[in-house]
This record gives sequence, C-alpha cells and structure tokens, in this order.
Amino acid sequence: MGGWLKGEAREYQEKLRLDGEQYREFSETANCLFDAQRLDVDCRFLKLSDAGYFYEKFCQALPCCVVSISTTMEYYKILLDELKGSNSHALMNGENDNSPCLGNDILGWDIGGFHSFLCNSLQKELPDVRFNDVGLLGNAFSEVEGFMRQIQGKGEPVEWIPCRIGMHGQNAEFDRLTGGKIS
Repeated sequence: MGGWLKGEAREYQEKLRLDGEQYREFSETANCLFDAQRLDVDCRFLKLSDAGYFYEKFCQALPCCVVSISTTMEYYKILLDELKGSNSHALMNGENDNSPCLGNDILGWDIGGFHSFLCNSLQKELPDVRFNDVGLLGNAFSEVEGFMRQIQGKGEPVEWIPCRIGMHGQNAEFDRLTGGKIS
C-alpha cells in the first residue's frame, strides 16, 4: 500500500487525501488484511469484498476504480505453478469475471508480483496491438492469446499470461476525469 518507510507516510496520506485518524485506520486495516493473508505482498486484494470495502472507506476522494485481473483456467494453472516457492499467499479463483471489461494485458509473474509485457517494451514485437484510452490492449482476448505466444521467451524470464482487466466500481472523481467512459 505504500507509506511504510520513514518520511513516506505523510506524502502517502496527502495523496490519499486522508486526515491523521483516517490514515491510521487505513494503515491498521491494511496491516490486518495482510496478517490475515487477504492482502498480498504486491498489495493485491485476495477477496473482491475486501477491495470493495477498502475502496468505499478510503478512496472516495481519489479518481480510482476497483479492477480485477482474470484469465482462463488453462493460464490460471500456469500461474499456480509460478506461485510455488514465491512469497505470495494465493490467487483468487473459482468465479467468472462478469465485470465490464477495461481491456486486456499480457502479464508475467515475477518475484511475488505481476508486471506487464510493456515493462520490457515487448509491444515493439507486436505490430497488430491496439491500445485503448486507459493504456490496455483493445484487441479481443483471442488476439491477445496470439500476441502472448509471439512474445513467450522474450523479455523477463517469466511465463507470459493473457489477462482480462475488469472494472468493479468507480467513483464520481473517476467519472469526472474520464468522462465516465472507458473504451
């Protein structure tokens, strides 16, 4: 969540637009979720309900939304193998993601967290990629699977996984900055 290092707390509190008491509660809530293994080392919530609660309680003044990362069972099984031996608690599973789609990405699991194929500038290998207004792939998931196969073995030494990014909520500030439209 950030703000744990000396001197960062005040800066993080200001970014979140929280007063001292709200920031204390924010920190305690994050620590409790982490201790309960419901907030992972990369600050990923493992339960949508926890993300929703955190969003409602602490993020109303920020232009943000709750997003999900999902993939098909075939790629989920690859991720489970990647998690073995990492310091991650787990991945959510078992639910279909019926949220509105923000776009797609190709993610790799590395040292306890996800990162995008963009971190390695691998989009240069893929002349047919299209990006939407929020910087995600605008191509259909089946096309993204093809892109993933083209970059496998390139960049970081990870298994690249095609992922769908969904949106589960947004606030008025997010709507104001984006016009409430995601395409």
